[in-house]
Amino acid sequence: MDAEATIRRQGNSIGLALPPSILRHMGFAVGQTVSLQATPDGLLIKAKRTRLTAAELNAQCDPKAPMPDDLQAWEKMRPVGSER
Repeated sequence: MDAEATIRRQGNSIGLALPPSILRHMGFAVGQTVSLQATPDGLLIKAKRTRLTAAELNAQCDPKAPMPDDLQAWEKMRPVGSER
């Protein structure tokens, strides 16, 4: 998706107003924090990812979920070589 934007002065800062169509296409929301990276091809704007703690990640897991088939098979394998 192609679009144009204008760089503007906003008080003591400089702002880049993105068209609503770009915001919708990228899934961005007003007030969302994004990360900026200067690349040889231009400016890369990405949604800033929040780093979750181990406790937060574990809270998202279902402890009663069945173990996937490949992990069940791995658990049943016998040791090979000096793995004992």
